[in-house]
Amino acid sequence: MNLDEVYQELILDHYKRPRCKGVLLSPDRKVDLNNPLCGDQISLTLKFTGETISEIAFDGHGCSISQATASIMAELLRGKTKDDARRLSGLFRGMIKSQIEGDALNDLGDALALEGVKRHSARIKCALLAWDCIDRGLAEGDGAASLRDEMPR
Repeated sequence: MNLDEVYQELILDHYKRPRCKGVLLSPDRKVDLNNPLCGDQISLTLKFTGETISEIAFDGHGCSISQATASIMAELLRGKTKDDARRLSGLFRGMIKSQIEGDALNDLGDALALEGVKRHSARIKCALLAWDCIDRGLAEGDGAASLRDEMPR
């Protein structure tokens, strides 16, 4: 079995058996985003203890890439500081946009399985939807506890 096949299995496993799936009661942040072009939808809820993401959950529907990405991202970010989450989001975006490669991506863990998405431009927005949610959820100074939006077309 080659590495691409292992990654495909990991993505399918997260799609079929998502981690961190659900909705947190009384979250500190809730972000709802959708991609109207393909119908993907993610609702991300977050709780913080100080600067740390103490709890994270997502709900939604869509293609295997969008839903598996949300599962992988949530699992990766639980227990991380806000600064670490921002750094990991930047790494993921750099990977998907072919701007960062190699050992610099090691901190992404299972999210490395999504590197192949960069070869399919139509799927990049699917892979970034959950990361767009976390970026908005971590945004400071906006004063909004709940954010709803559509991804730009």
